[in-house]
Amino acid sequence: MMSAREDGFLRYFLRAAGYLHPHRRSLVLGLLAALGVSVFYTFSVSSIVPVLKIIFAEHESIVDWLHRAEAQRRLGVTLPPDVPDDPRGLTLLDVRPDSPNAEHLQAGERIVMIDGAGGSAYDFIALIAQQGGEAAVDVVVVNLDGQSRAASLRLRPHKFWWPAAASAASWLPSGRSAVDRSNTLLAVMAAVVLVSTIGAFCRFGNEGLVAIAVQRGMHDLRTELADHVLRLPLGWHSTQPPGDTLSRFAQDIGKVEVGINTLFGKVVREPLKAVGVLALTLLLDWHMLLIGMIGLPVGVVFIRIFGRMVKRAQRRASQSWGRLLDHLGERLAGIRVVKAFNMEGAESRRFAAEGRELTRAQTHIELVDAASSPALEMLASLAIAAFALYGGHRVFNQELEPHVFFGAIICLGAVFDPIRKMGNVYNRLQAADASGKRLFDILDLPAETEAGLTVAPTWARPEAAAGPLAPQLAFDEAIEFRDVCFSYPSDPSRRVLDRVNLRVERGQMIALVGPNGCGKTTLVSLLLRFFEPDSGTIRIDDRDIRTLPLAALRGAIGLVTQDAVVFTDTIRANISYGAGPVSDEQVAAAARLAHIEDFIERLRVEQNGTVSSGYGARVTARTLSGGQRQRIALARAVLRNPPILILDEATSQVDVESERKIQEALDDVARGRTTFVIAHRFSTIARADRIAVMNDGRLIATGRHDELVRTCPFYATLVQTQLLHGELAPAVESVPVS
Repeated sequence: MMSAREDGFLRYFLRAAGYLHPHRRSLVLGLLAALGVSVFYTFSVSSIVPVLKIIFAEHESIVDWLHRAEAQRRLGVTLPPDVPDDPRGLTLLDVRPDSPNAEHLQAGERIVMIDGAGGSAYDFIALIAQQGGEAAVDVVVVNLDGQSRAASLRLRPHKFWWPAAASAASWLPSGRSAVDRSNTLLAVMAAVVLVSTIGAFCRFGNEGLVAIAVQRGMHDLRTELADHVLRLPLGWHSTQPPGDTLSRFAQDIGKVEVGINTLFGKVVREPLKAVGVLALTLLLDWHMLLIGMIGLPVGVVFIRIFGRMVKRAQRRASQSWGRLLDHLGERLAGIRVVKAFNMEGAESRRFAAEGRELTRAQTHIELVDAASSPALEMLASLAIAAFALYGGHRVFNQELEPHVFFGAIICLGAVFDPIRKMGNVYNRLQAADASGKRLFDILDLPAETEAGLTVAPTWARPEAAAGPLAPQLAFDEAIEFRDVCFSYPSDPSRRVLDRVNLRVERGQMIALVGPNGCGKTTLVSLLLRFFEPDSGTIRIDDRDIRTLPLAALRGAIGLVTQDAVVFTDTIRANISYGAGPVSDEQVAAAARLAHIEDFIERLRVEQNGTVSSGYGARVTARTLSGGQRQRIALARAVLRNPPILILDEATSQVDVESERKIQEALDDVARGRTTFVIAHRFSTIARADRIAVMNDGRLIATGRHDELVRTCPFYATLVQTQLLHGELAPAVESVPVS
């Protein structure tokens, strides 16, 4: 099993995310909305500091507090917090070492005049905070001995956010009474509600627009996968369990979709929210923020370990889902056999046993997911504890204001909330990467080729949407098999066909006879290029069929198999399948030729309270008998009007009367066409112009019936023991399964 390192970091998941590129407009708008979520989330969290200040302050208003914070920063000093306005002037608690005025000021001194005018402490604070640019102010300072001196103080420039903060503060009441404080709280909370509402709309835009892009991208991926699966060689389909393929469509695409939604939702939105609040915490006190981040490296390690565990479990779960669907599909398809042999209980136990493997894998994923958030919350509690101890120490030593400390605590919690939500993100991305690998394991397989080129995807060719008739293949002389050898990839040591040489003239009907497994169906499958010969060539008018356009080759061949396929659709759609735009008259003519018109006219189907009838009746393979399905398949082949017709046990599932009618129809249908007939009924073989006798993959004789009876003892025995009595089982070679 490859590790994530060997695969490349989320290689397959990121490749799947590339399907969103055509829908990038919605995606980009959604990501911009995520930025809005971050901005308004930060605004909402930042409101806690003024709210705490309003509630717990005794003297300062919000405007006073804002002016004091800015005056402290510009002067490089510490001023007394939340004290009554001092009419004597502005007292300095401390002068910071990095202050631009460290040479002119000392702790405990008082500024009594600014620019020749006196005033109170709050007046001076407002003047210093609002002074423009990098201005200097002339002050008079009274020292601890009561002596006055003049000084010129430099002010640091305003930060970029100051104009916005000052403008917002201008809308708030500047008074300090209880009524003014209540009105201020009302204004702040109204702003919080407005900001939260805008943030909610931004989140809706983020999730909605990202969902639109993801759904459209997944539609493209799902469509391309379906188209590619249909174009894969028949050899792949023969060895691939259908349940596993269906699991990739249902389970794996769903996991990729969840991963991409997470990537462009949580992975973008939550870190942006955390960054915004981190910036706010940094403004409040960067020392406390540094202490609070001590658990981050450990959290990253936990996330990586959990993600790898989920990726391995997801691989096992996806494989188990495939086996489970395959098992259930096979048993439901063969439900008559299951019931006839009293195997309901045994099959139920087998399903339960396979289901336990799936349950173990999914439980492992859920347990890892369940452990992710608690682990991160434990680390967050450790960080918050360290944060609180350090901040509390500074509050006790009057180095930090209590409301700032509590605001920082709340901000740190707001940082850890997005981080907590990110706890299972890496798990989901790893699960999506494991599922993406299963999807691209199929998409990277080579499709069928024509003339050495890969067939263009049908979904990418709009003109193919209506299913037009393929261009007819010109065919004037003969079909020739030259030294054809073939072995199935699952059992290369066993030759199914061994140096077969056969020439069939245009318009000739040839019957292929022989025991089961002798290679009859395989031979005509090579003509359709369901498989490629190991050696030798198949030629039409001396042209190697590998050089012919694949659509044209198959468009020139009508196929009726023993296991007649009827799709869940109307009778008309089943008959006209692959024929392109055809008229009702053409469909009815094909039905008459297949002797099924009377049955169709009497047909009535009721489904979900809706009754449909005739050619518009919606049928399934389960609502029709074997003979009815066979004749619909024959009508389908006739409607295409192909120059080459292959009838592989086409009359094996019809009663004697229906067979007689179909045989009469086949005389007309085969006239002028090159027809290959695989059958075990002498009534079918007797109509052939030539009979080809096969045994153990070799062509041992060809000729007419009476000639072969005299010259080929194997054929004579076959006629006596099987053909005349119809005792041979249906002749459809099973493709070996590894």
